Parts: sequence; C-alpha cells; structure tokens
Amino acid sequence: MISGRNSIFKLVASLIIFTGGAASIFSQEYDFDIPEEEYKIEFNGNLDAKWGLLRSNSDSPIYGLQFFDDPEKQDYLSQYRLDFYLNGEYRHKEVGFTLKTYYQYVKEDPLPPSIFELYGSLNISPKMTVGIGKRRFNWGKAYAFNPVGYVNAAKDPENPDLALAGKPSAFLNFNKSFSDKALQNLSFSAVALAPDAEFADKFAAADDINFAAKFYLLYRNIDIDFMTYQAKNQPTRYGFDFAANLLPNLEIHAEMSYAQHESRFVRQNENTVAIEKNGSSFVLGLRYLNQSNTTLIAEYYHNNNGFSQEEFSAVINYLDLNLQTSEPDRIAAARSSLPVLFPARTVMRDYFYAKLSKPEPLGWLYSSVSLFTIYNLTDDSFLLSPQIGYKPFTNSEFLLWPTFFFGDENSEYGAKQFQNKIELWLRFYF
Repeated sequence: MISGRNSIFKLVASLIIFTGGAASIFSQEYDFDIPEEEYKIEFNGNLDAKWGLLRSNSDSPIYGLQFFDDPEKQDYLSQYRLDFYLNGEYRHKEVGFTLKTYYQYVKEDPLPPSIFELYGSLNISPKMTVGIGKRRFNWGKAYAFNPVGYVNAAKDPENPDLALAGKPSAFLNFNKSFSDKALQNLSFSAVALAPDAEFADKFAAADDINFAAKFYLLYRNIDIDFMTYQAKNQPTRYGFDFAANLLPNLEIHAEMSYAQHESRFVRQNENTVAIEKNGSSFVLGLRYLNQSNTTLIAEYYHNNNGFSQEEFSAVINYLDLNLQTSEPDRIAAARSSLPVLFPARTVMRDYFYAKLSKPEPLGWLYSSVSLFTIYNLTDDSFLLSPQIGYKPFTNSEFLLWPTFFFGDENSEYGAKQFQNKIELWLRFYF
C-alpha cells in the first residue's frame, strides 16, 4: 500500500530519469535508482452479521442437559450475533508484525477482543526466519480433517475455512531452493509451544514446553512433509503428508499420524474410565475440477482414537439415564462429563466428507453454490448442508446456509441438540 506522497516522489524520480537520459546524449551516462519503500502497513477485516433459526431435538439427551434449567422448552430457537475481524500487518525491511483480532456481539455486554494472532518475525537471512508470539499454523494437506495438525487450532469439519486462533509459540523456518529438476525445495520448521498457565493463572512448570518439528521437500512436483510432536504429558506423535497433481485438474493428498499411548474416556461398568492405545489416524482425499468449473473435494478419515458404535451408545445411554433422574447432582455430573467424553469435533472412528461447489451456476452472475456432506461410516448417521452465496456489490456477500442432521437416536448426528438449522449471513469486507 503506497502513500500518496510516495507516489508523487516516484513520479518526480521518473521525470529525473527521463531528463537525465536525454542529457546523457551530450554528457556522461549515470544511473538513478528509486529507493525501496521503507515500510508497509496494511489493515483489513470483515463484519459478519449472522441470524440463525434452529429446530430443537427434544429426544437428544445432550439437548436435555444443555437446556435442563429452562422451564419452557422451545421447538424452535433463534440466534443473532455479530462477528468482527480486524487484522493489521506491518513490514519494515527484515522485521514483520502481525495482529489479527476477533470480536463477537451476542447481547449488550462488553466486547473483549480475542487475539487470534499477535506475533513478530525477523528475517535473519533470505533463507531463515524466526519469530515469537501467538501465531496460527497450517500443517497438513487435507481440507476437512487434519490428523497431522499438531500445532494447528482444532479444525471444524462443518466449516473448515473458519478463522481460528493461533497458539503462543516461538518458531523458526529455514528454506532452500534448488535448480535440480527432481529436488526443487527443502525447508525445516521448528516450533516451541508455551504451556497453559496453571499456577495463579500466570505460571506453568518450566519443563512443560512442547516441541514440534516439520521437514518439507518438493520432489518432482510432489509436496511432502515429515513432522513430529513431543510433549511431556501428551502422546508422542509422528506424522507424514503429501499432495500431488496427477492431472492439471486432479489433485490427491493424504495425511497419516501415529500416536503412542493415546488415551480416550469411555463408559465401562457404570464408570468413566480412560483407555490407552497406540495406532494411526489418516486421511485420503482428492480435489477434482471438471470442464464446467465444478469442484469436488472428497476425503476419507480414520480416527484411531474414536468411539466404536457400542462405546458411543453407552455414552448416550449414560447421559440419558442421568437426565431422566432430574437430580441436580447427576445432571451436573453428566454436564461436566461432556467435554471429557467429547473432546473433539470428530468423536467416532470413520468418516467420509464430500463437497461440490460451483461459481455462477446457470449464468447467475456473482453467485456461488455448494453442497457438502459428512457421513459417519461407523453408525450411518450424516449431515447434509447446501450453501448459496451472492456478491452483488463490491466488498459484500450474502450467504444462505441450511444444515440437516440424519440418524438414529443413539447415533452421532441423530443425537445432536438440533434436528436442523438455517443461517443467513451478511458479510462486509474492507
């Protein structure tokens, strides 16, 4: 982003060069270099106004626990909120600074900002960069699922493009390119993750710092990563991913992560117990673009640490039994167990994701449509979600986004708090 003063300066400098070139016919030649811009500041952001209508699933014990204290249960609920994103970036020679913030308005309360990213970086050399702060990383090649995203924020398969918060860290990246036709690029990334404060909300144990490393190479136009994650109180993980274009319009990708002593909580003999196992989670996927400009994304995900159908049914039965008692202590116990039993967005073992998207269907200018599904292969429940986007004016967008859930009462999507929902977004960019 060039200031008006700088533009005038460049115009004057160009005139000097022109007149100097003409004068060189009669005198000696000389060079005049326009000095580089010394700094660069950019701001951008967007405001999302969202309204939603949700149909309650009164048969779901998760819904019953969430709204237990409300005397009148509603068949339909609405939701209105404003999401505001403000981003800033500063560059001066070898120094960089990045700030990304998020505000959400739901009701008349103060609006404390959430810091998504706040970090500084330094280009020590053309090949090496170091930085420190809160940064969002993007490890992995898959779209909806991310088993090798050891330093990433947890991805939501229902909205993989959602902006998420980064993690406090110190990082280093080394990159080297080659003229060789086979091996074209190598890079190494190292990340030290700060632990959460546990003592007086300010301090953590000195040896609780977690470490991750990634080695990347571009070999014969195939992107390949090897990564690892080492932590004191978490499973050690080793990962691998790749992405390659088989055809100009066909890309394949995969991720695989092996974890040692990975634990999860299940219901056994009327108790919540932790079980450990070693094993691998992986994603196999593709992206395909046809001649009509329709894009298909398809992925299969195996979650090594997910529930079997029997384990998930046992959890739902436990929640339902506690709900039926209407006893405050048992209701509180069931509520507190939800984040323990359901620690991730994908809680079962096998999923299939597919998304079709097309810009300007049937010649409808400035529009886009898409349809995606997430199918739980373990219990045969699924969701189906079409989207319609429209951008009639510059820096604005309308989005209509319904979602429908299907499945038995003891299935993942059949036990959701809501049977279906519809959202209307109005987005402004700047």
